[in-house]
Amino acid sequence: MEEEALTPLESLAVTLFDIGAIQFGKFKLHDGSTTAVYIDLRLLVSFPSVLRQVASFYREMIKRLDLEFDILKAPPMAGLPIATALCLEMNKPLIYPRKTAKSYGSGKGIEGTWSIGQRALVVDDVVDTGQSIVQAIAALKAKGLEISDAVVFIDREHGGTKLLKAEGYRLF
Repeated sequence: MEEEALTPLESLAVTLFDIGAIQFGKFKLHDGSTTAVYIDLRLLVSFPSVLRQVASFYREMIKRLDLEFDILKAPPMAGLPIATALCLEMNKPLIYPRKTAKSYGSGKGIEGTWSIGQRALVVDDVVDTGQSIVQAIAALKAKGLEISDAVVFIDREHGGTKLLKAEGYRLF
């Protein structure tokens, strides 16, 4: 009997499990809820070939959806390595916020270069409730950027898509 080949996405899911980025058990999430599946894409920084694969999936999704944007925006921390790899894949600039604005030097709250009116695409790893993406969008809008879309690798289906839609944003 011939074994059925895995799709590229199925193969990536197996690889994510193999490197420990997907774990099964009982885990507490940021919002206090529990889950039997834990997804930690922060590990991708230690596996460049897997990070490259993930960035390629994002790139293909963005191309397929024909999303229009000038600049990528990554919320810290897990989305930052993915967005960095994606900025290299797509040759698009990237900005990211600091956890707290610098109290020295330029006092920047956002790293990178942008212009008022530019369209930013938010890139994150996982969406749960959507609160962190909504907060990230608010910070960018306060700086004069336009945002209508966000892309994530995994939607935990904990209300994030619904919240973003209610706020007027699209989540892919």
